[in-house]
Parts: sequence; C-alpha cells; structure tokens
Amino acid sequence: MSQRDDSKSFVKSYSAQTMQKGTFDQVRMVNNDLANMLAIVAGDPEITKKLKNKNQAQAMRQRQPVPIMALRRYLRTYESHYKVLTQLETALGIRDANFRNLRRAVANYNSLDSRQQAQTLAKLKQLLQVKLPNTDIQRKFKELS
Repeated sequence: MSQRDDSKSFVKSYSAQTMQKGTFDQVRMVNNDLANMLAIVAGDPEITKKLKNKNQAQAMRQRQPVPIMALRRYLRTYESHYKVLTQLETALGIRDANFRNLRRAVANYNSLDSRQQAQTLAKLKQLLQVKLPNTDIQRKFKELS
C-alpha cells in the first residue's frame, strides 16, 4: 500500500499510529492491529501465555526472532522494500513458494506492468481475507481495491 498513490496517506498515518507508543511491549486496546501483532511476536513473552495456541506461539518466538529495529526503520521511511520483506520472511520461517513470489512482486510493485500489479493486488486481497480477516489493514485494503 505504501507504493500506491491512493493509499500513501493512510500508510503514513497507520505507521505513525503503530509507532506511537515507542515500543511493542504489550497489547493495548488503543493500538492498531500491526502494533498488537508486533507486541505478540516481539514484546513481553508473557503475552503469548494468553493466546489460544500458547505453546506453539512460545516455541515460534524462541526460534524466530523478528527484526524489530529494521521494521521500525521501515515504518519510518518505507525504503528498501525487498530487504525488509526478505528479513521478515527469513525471521518468520516462510518457505512457501507462493508467499515468496508474492513478496518479490510486492517489493518490486512499481516496476510491474499494470496486469502484474492487478494480479499482485488480487493475491494480496485473497491472502488478507484468509489469513487476516477483520483486521484494520484488511478492511482498508478492501476499500482500495
């Protein structure tokens, strides 16, 4: 969304809201979904004990540390899409070829032709509906496409 003119203002305000508390140490009702997700994967480890699949979440956190400093820098600048997305992919242990291809397309979105951009948006929309239903990002993305 940061590479599309029609959503840049939303991305900027959403990033500012995500970074508002300064740290991702706890889940808060006032935080947006991204800030709360980052609190779960990188904040206080006690948070995972409140999750439905707490054992799996705790094990994953121990095996796969998320590059928070790189994410914070990215949320401030939105530069180096490919580098940051690749770091996240590695940190989260993503091995699915479809996700990797989508990451490449997203990182190089501005260099894609209009048909490839439309295909990338359609894949993202489908994934957001399946993996992140009823999140603020999914709702905004649905408005834009």
